[in-house]
Amino acid sequence: MKKLNLILLFLLTLFIVASLPGCVKYRVVQELDTNMYHLYNEKEGAVVVITPDKLEINKFYKLKQINIINER
Repeated sequence: MKKLNLILLFLLTLFIVASLPGCVKYRVVQELDTNMYHLYNEKEGAVVVITPDKLEINKFYKLKQINIINER
């Protein structure tokens, strides 16, 4: 019974770690306007951000890496 509980706890921990949103990377699809970018992730969907940072098209970024002024 103890082994079963440990296995279930381990599987639950793996599931929680795998579903953390901070590790999601978004791909820059296009620059919509000056400092406004369209980012996309298959699981999370599309995000439009305004940032003073210069992002590269088709490069992957974590949202935490980007200095976001506004998010829609």
